[in-house]
Amino acid sequence: MDEIQVELVVVGCGAGGLATAVQFLEAAPGARVVVLERAPQHRRGGNTAWTGAFFRLQPDGTPAPDFEERMHELSRGLTDKAIIGTLGAHAKPTMEWLEAQGVEMISGPTYFLTSKGPRLMPAGGGGAIVDRLCARVAELGGTIEYEATATALRRDEDGTVHGVVGTDAGGRERAWLAPTVVLACGGFEGSGQLLRQHLGQDTPDLPTITPGGRANQGEGIVMGIEAGAGTDGQFDRFHGEPVDPRTRSAEALVMVYPYGILVDHRGRRFLDEGADTPDNTFEDVAYRIWRDADQFAFVIADQKLVRHDIGRAVLTDKAPETAPTLEALAARLDIDPAALRATVDAYNAAARPGDLDPTRLDGAATTGLEPPKSNWARPLDEPPYVAWPVTCAITFTFGGLRTDADARVLTADGTPVPGLYAVGEVAGVYHHSYPGATSVLRALVFGRIAGRQAAARTPAGRPDFSAQSEGARG
Repeated sequence: MDEIQVELVVVGCGAGGLATAVQFLEAAPGARVVVLERAPQHRRGGNTAWTGAFFRLQPDGTPAPDFEERMHELSRGLTDKAIIGTLGAHAKPTMEWLEAQGVEMISGPTYFLTSKGPRLMPAGGGGAIVDRLCARVAELGGTIEYEATATALRRDEDGTVHGVVGTDAGGRERAWLAPTVVLACGGFEGSGQLLRQHLGQDTPDLPTITPGGRANQGEGIVMGIEAGAGTDGQFDRFHGEPVDPRTRSAEALVMVYPYGILVDHRGRRFLDEGADTPDNTFEDVAYRIWRDADQFAFVIADQKLVRHDIGRAVLTDKAPETAPTLEALAARLDIDPAALRATVDAYNAAARPGDLDPTRLDGAATTGLEPPKSNWARPLDEPPYVAWPVTCAITFTFGGLRTDADARVLTADGTPVPGLYAVGEVAGVYHHSYPGATSVLRALVFGRIAGRQAAARTPAGRPDFSAQSEGARG
């Protein structure tokens, strides 16, 4: 088996892995780093390459006012407060660093019609982050090996991690040795076996929302556990989004469900579509489609919705199904016409007449209906009727390796695993619900921290670290 000696091995070529490599090379000039990417070059970047990469930050890069509070609240207090605090404190410096790498940041609208305002994002989305940071790795002398897959960690007798074993692009067994290994290879959303293990053997299939997610097979989590790592995050929950199953396009989101009704394949409503603004409900709605509707549901609406400019909230390349009557629409959707008619009649009787305004929470709620609809409960009585099929696509899993605010991998009792770090989805952070627009941000923030930690473990990086503390360096 060929062995390659470097100062840092990074497994994964998404935002977290690339931020680690670039920050390491900046802090330890001349040191050697190799980034292992299982995908070919044209498919590199995991989920990052396909996402819009919204950040829950204000235009100047500072966190939204509710940033830390919301992360704590949505996890029901289970996410480490030190990790949340570090993420908030390093957000703005990380945006400044990203711009210094050549990634232009803009403030733009999201795909939510009911929104409190724009969010910060890179021009060109996550793909721009991947392309620019890959270029920076090369400019700084680092190496990216494509179609290279890590399968196991190399450890000393005392448990210290000192490299990884895997296969290269030619299928040959290789060992990449280094005093520091950073796992940044995603969750397990691309592994049917691990999804069944953690979500249940009889659960419906979950398509990944992007092709990049298919590469996230969970090996990093498995390798870490085998090396003694503890776990964190909720393994039976995931971040999902409602998408159109008729298309092969990535992230074919359908975010107009609050403004009509959502029915299952039997023609029945099964949740409160208007419980809150869609940016606060879309994950739970997607989860409920998967859990309660056999992975297939339909958004039903009328011309009250169609009259609005809904293009940014419907990212599918397929037109909605349209029909002049509910019965004809039901036939197009293969739903029992009588069942759909009964559902809509009951809903209309409980709804409130008036204009539909999707730009704000309007308080127009149903009366005496189960399940209720808390906002935008306007009758469906202006044909032609429209419908979008929706299913739940998985973006990333919540469960992963236990880490601390320095990105070190920890054992179950909180002891660091020497030489091992983890960033991004492979590190378990989220519980119960995902605080939107934080995933790419945390990958970048903790990737930079891991890169600095790795540099401090090399002769080239130690003087720099003795001069300034982690907090002082941003």
